[in-house]
Formats: sequence, C-alpha cells, structure tokens
Amino acid sequence: MASSRSSSDPSRVAWSRVLAAAAASLSSAACVQDAGTKNQAPPEILPVQIDLATQFQVIAGFGASSAWTAPSLTDAEADQFFSPDTGLGLSLLRIRIAPDGTTGELATAQSAAARGVSVWATPWSPPADWKDNNSTVNGGSLIPGDAQAWANQLAAFAASMATAGVPLTALSAQNEPGFAASWETCIYSPAQLVAFIRDNLGPALVAQGLTIPILAPETQNWTSFASFADPILADQQGAAYVGILATHDYGGFPSVYTPAQAAGKQVWETEVYDVTTGSDPGIDSGLRVAMMIHDHLVGGEVNAWHYWWLKPRADDPADNSALTTIDGQVTRRAYALGNWSRFVRPGFVRVDATPSPQTWVYVSAFTDPTSGRIVVVAVNQNSADTAQVFSIPGTVLTSVTPWITSTDLALAPTDPVPLTDGGFTFALPQRSVTTFVGDP
Repeated sequence: MASSRSSSDPSRVAWSRVLAAAAASLSSAACVQDAGTKNQAPPEILPVQIDLATQFQVIAGFGASSAWTAPSLTDAEADQFFSPDTGLGLSLLRIRIAPDGTTGELATAQSAAARGVSVWATPWSPPADWKDNNSTVNGGSLIPGDAQAWANQLAAFAASMATAGVPLTALSAQNEPGFAASWETCIYSPAQLVAFIRDNLGPALVAQGLTIPILAPETQNWTSFASFADPILADQQGAAYVGILATHDYGGFPSVYTPAQAAGKQVWETEVYDVTTGSDPGIDSGLRVAMMIHDHLVGGEVNAWHYWWLKPRADDPADNSALTTIDGQVTRRAYALGNWSRFVRPGFVRVDATPSPQTWVYVSAFTDPTSGRIVVVAVNQNSADTAQVFSIPGTVLTSVTPWITSTDLALAPTDPVPLTDGGFTFALPQRSVTTFVGDP
C-alpha cells in the first residue's frame, strides 16, 4: 500500500460495508428490542474461563509503519510510540525501502531500535528501468534479467541497516505482489515470487553473510493469502529462506493458516487501517480497531499485528490511516492498540479464554512464561457498563490492575481489583477496552 487507498478500491469498499454493518448493528443493539423476542430470557452471561495450560501462538509484537510520513521522530514522539513504560509500547516498526535501495526513515528506525523495537523493511517497487512498464508505479513486473540485481540491492540495504545500528528482524520480498496501483507497486505471480525468493533474494542475503528471515508474501488481503503462501511452503528450497508468512487485512477474514504452523513458521498481519469514511480520532474508531486486533489474535492466531501509519500524510489528513492526527493528537485507536502492545510483550503466549462470554464482549488472554505475568484484554462494545466475571483457576495472583481506554480514558490505570478464589468481577465501562495486568 502507498500513501492512501482510492475510495474506488474494491477491498476498501467491501471492508467499509462490513464496518458500516457492524456499526449499525452495534448502535441499535443496546436500544432496540425486537417485538418477537422481547419476552424471551436475556442471553446467557458466561464467566470468562482462563486456562493458562492451554496455549496457542507466541507473540512477536505489535507495530506500525513510518513509510513516507515519519522520516524522523522527536524523543517525545518516539517515547509515545515505543515506550512500554510511558507510551503505547509498540515493539515492531515497518520501514519502506525506496526503489533506489535506500530509506528515508533511518532516523526513525534508529530511535525505535534504541528503545528495543524490532525493525523490519518492505520494498514497494524496484527501479523503473528494472521493470517491464519502465515505471515504479501502476504495477509492472520485475524484468527477469534484472532480478538478481534487485535482490543484491535489497540484501545490500539490509547490510547497510546493520552497519547503521539497526539490524533488521525481517526483510519482505514485496509489498502486495498481486495488486497494481497508482503508487509504487510491482506485480508477481505466486510462481514468480517463489522463484525470486529461491533463486535471487535468499542467495543474495547469504552472500552478504546475513541470516535475516524473508517475510512473504505480504498479500493485500486474507482472500489471496493462501494462493501465494501455499506455493512458498510447497517449494522446499524457497521455504527455507522464509521465516514469516504475512498478509495485509484489506479483505477476507482472519483464519488460522495451519500449513504455517505445521512448517514452524510465524504468521504476521502487517498492514491495515480503519477505512471508515471521515476522520475519527475517537472511541468509535478505537473499538473498530480493537475488534480487528481481537479477531486476528483469536481467530487468526497471528503472531504479530500492525496498523498502517504512525503519523498521517500532511496533504491528506482527513481519514483514519494513522495512529495520530495531523496535529499530533494520539487517537483512541492508538490507545486501544496500546491495550495490547504495552502489556503483551514479545515472547508472551496467548492462552485459552472464553472469547465472547456475553453479547458484545470479547476477551483474549496472555501470559509471560518468564515472569508469570498474566494479561487479559476485554473489549466491551455495549452502550452501558457491563459486569463480567473472570476466573483463572490455579493462579497465584492476588490482584489485577485495570487499564482502560474509553471516551473519557486514554489507557489509564485504575485501582487494583482483588482476586477471590482465583476470580474477580469487574464492571467493564461502556464502549471501552480494558486490560487487566497481574503479576505474581
């Protein structure tokens, strides 16, 4: 993806309809009661049962991108985005590799790396004269005779980043290889992408003495993900270079990609934003983004999740593509992301928890195998405070501290809640995201 998606982009239109339908359903759920069901018993409210022994994916982190819009950050901005003590605690940063094999975001990457963030990089297009349309934009494909030169340039970029003090955690082979657009793009068929990884990029990294895992395919959406990921895994030599399978979330719905698990590879969601029309820095967008995160962690079992931009485009601020507004305001969607990213750190493991104990309440839970910290995140989309019981059998916790993002609160801590017989009850504030943090 580039600086903005056109409103005519089919994936944007489809996702907008999904979001609009969800918003309409949410707005009416709390105040409209169907005449045919008004005498029925209310839906059952289940306790959230957290089973620490049933474990799922290891978390690699949560992040966003500085591509085009954030070449550098002030220390205050870097702390706001990356500090797990005073900020959002993002642990991943995605930077852009320009067609000439450089980046304009080195200063931002260095600020992030200095705060313990894992930095990785994505190319959007090779140089124009290495493509069959002689342009960096509007699609076009890499000329086969220039494939090794492009691979060598990408590997040299990775080596230069390490020299600059930012060793890359991963190197993407191509942004959205199946999608042509008016911004920087390059089209690969699944077979062409496998061949580029196997015959060019993987060997180029080895020649540089680098062991950086390749990230691929970074498809535009979940709908096309398997059509690119399956051939990668089917090619033994190519798959050996790929450590992370990745997709964007501009269409389809997250689901567990079992071939990656069988191959011992992680799955990352690496780009999405709230495409709802109009600028919305408030809790409406915050709840939409919270549900994206929940669905990917619980439904897709992804190891990492990324929003699109840290900071918005100066010339096109009237949308929801960034975590901050044009004047630097931190949005509620950023704080909602922080409900996970600040507390669910790399190396944490998602554990079993009742995912939807009552209507419009959604829960995920995590633990740190090293410290024993337990983190539970609850999204309450109801338009009223909602009492919820949480049970953690076998826990040694004596209390948990709630951190709340809502209309009025921005990732704010409240008084600790004591546990009795391994459980507690809490009134989730209306239209909020609450993270419960417990340390042994």
